Amino acid sequence: MAGARITIEADLKGASNALEALADQLDGDGRRRLLQDIGEYELGATRERASREVDPDGHTWRALEPAYKRWKARKRPAAPILKFDFHMLGDQLAWQIDGDDVLVGTNAVYGALHQFGGRKGMPPGAAAVPARPWLGISDEDAEEILAITVAHLEAVRMRPEGPSA
Repeated sequence: MAGARITIEADLKGASNALEALADQLDGDGRRRLLQDIGEYELGATRERASREVDPDGHTWRALEPAYKRWKARKRPAAPILKFDFHMLGDQLAWQIDGDDVLVGTNAVYGALHQFGGRKGMPPGAAAVPARPWLGISDEDAEEILAITVAHLEAVRMRPEGPSA
């Protein structure tokens, strides 16, 4: 993902011995399924926040500049701020597994510009693009990712052959 991405990493160092033993059972296919579920969840959460035009902390994105807003309204009426012909927060938003990490982001070249704001790639004299953070983990996301992880670990613990099989 060349545009912008976040990496979701899990650190179990502070977990109890029992949790660490269960987590060790999530190797191979179990770990991949956990990361897939986290990726799918975060993809949906990111799209949902984008539909509300808020960042992961729930703050509303800065409005479009008036001239651009008028132009965009003529070209694509009712298109959300970071969406134009299904780009960026449409069909270019994706997740992927990279080792033990889940990457969530876009291959849209302007993804980072909107995440952090700035002038890179802007024509001379154009106003800087304000930051409109769209990548990140909200408190609700963190709770859901924890619940997903616990469910996967519980499934390992509940296997008839036990966690060591």
